[in-house]
Amino acid sequence: MINELHKLQKRRGECLGELLNRLLIILNNGKENSTYYHIANILLRNFNSIKNMTISDIADLCFVSKSTISKFARYIGFGDFLEMKSAATYRSNKSSNNLNYKDNILSYMENHTEEEYIDVIIDDLKLAKSSINMSKIDALVENLFKYDKVAAFGLLYSESAAMDLQMKLAYNEKYIITHINDVEQNEFIKNADKDTLIIIFTNSGNYIKKYQLITAGNIDKNVFKQTKAKIVAITANKEIEKHPYVDLCITYEHASSIQTHPILFQLITDFIAFRYKKRKNEEAKVWVNK
Repeated sequence: MINELHKLQKRRGECLGELLNRLLIILNNGKENSTYYHIANILLRNFNSIKNMTISDIADLCFVSKSTISKFARYIGFGDFLEMKSAATYRSNKSSNNLNYKDNILSYMENHTEEEYIDVIIDDLKLAKSSINMSKIDALVENLFKYDKVAAFGLLYSESAAMDLQMKLAYNEKYIITHINDVEQNEFIKNADKDTLIIIFTNSGNYIKKYQLITAGNIDKNVFKQTKAKIVAITANKEIEKHPYVDLCITYEHASSIQTHPILFQLITDFIAFRYKKRKNEEAKVWVNK
């Protein structure tokens, strides 16, 4: 599983949610009686203290050996314990991390009413309504018919959109792949062949360009240089249309700086699923008429 995946470049500095995300995945997917589930649960309960703890401290807290903690760190995609520990550090910094939930949504709601927040969402939905190019949605649908192997990825709330699309297409008997873990996503993209279609949900477009869960520096996402897959990006960043590794770009607009894209993505995945169903029904009628 994760321990079999490639090692990412050694990283330093503060991380936006890398460790938190991977611990939650273990909690969601692991077996409650497993050692790694136990470690993940303990680390989550003591998350704010990890940055000040040694490997011995954590081993004692989890009632396991230091070697088990080292193995756990590698299992969830880090090079060693120190790399995992550095990923537990987070400092609110609106100048560089203004897209994360805590600094974006919650900070906005602290200074505005619930009604104002809803109005922001309504305004963004209206703008999305007028800006989404349905011909590009249809182009994606044609590719869904063309490719047997399809994957959809995103990070955090954008990954929710990938899972949403997976379920909606499954109702139409089109089965696609997704992975919640960022390391597994990168591994899949890197090794994908020319017979694979990959859909990327990325509001900012940064998923294509860098490792988003890392705030220190811009580490190029080399997997897109290595992949042979056809890449479709769904994004609010129109510059991604010019990106050399993106074959089809579906864009939408939103008026606010508030991250309403999880809601906008639901609208877009509805359009994709509906157009896919419509196209499938048209194809079925042709076969009947033959």
